[in-house]
Amino acid sequence: MNSAYVNTIATAVPEHDVHAKFVEYCSRLLPDTRISALFRRMASRAQIEHRYSILKPGLEDDRLDESGFYRSEGYPSTATRMAFYERHALPLACRALDQLDLNGTSHLITTTCTGFYAPGLDHQIIQHYGLSSGIERTAVGFMGCFAALNALKLARHIVRAEPDAKVLIVNLELCTLHLQREGSLEEMLSF
Repeated sequence: MNSAYVNTIATAVPEHDVHAKFVEYCSRLLPDTRISALFRRMASRAQIEHRYSILKPGLEDDRLDESGFYRSEGYPSTATRMAFYERHALPLACRALDQLDLNGTSHLITTTCTGFYAPGLDHQIIQHYGLSSGIERTAVGFMGCFAALNALKLARHIVRAEPDAKVLIVNLELCTLHLQREGSLEEMLSF
């Protein structure tokens, strides 16, 4: 039986650290001061120090982001969120992929639950890097963070079946595109 190994890991995050702004802004969205205080206390105890976004934090108290993506009079539509994802997914993926040797890649697995478009990120990566059009592609979506584990399992099965395979996994999430205005405490904590 063939063994599968993780050979290299590369990471990238969006450039804007929005954690402090996120906690402050979201605590104001909650329905009462008791729940808001609970949210702030739980956020503090979660030990999350950074939360990165493609959206630059707003300078004004009532604006989560500088661009007005989240406006007080109405949050963006799903189409707007997907357009932002499409515009920013490949550049962010490239920041990680530029650290890797992609020569010989035989399989590409992409995972996300925060953005979908066609042709997808997998196609864009192949085109951008001039990879073989014969690369076998799989997109794993709508599974949250668990998709990464399924991608690893899939890569393992591929390598065990094809010992010379070189599988590239790209996990890309832009969670800050999906804040909901009418959020509950549970939704805010999971965001």
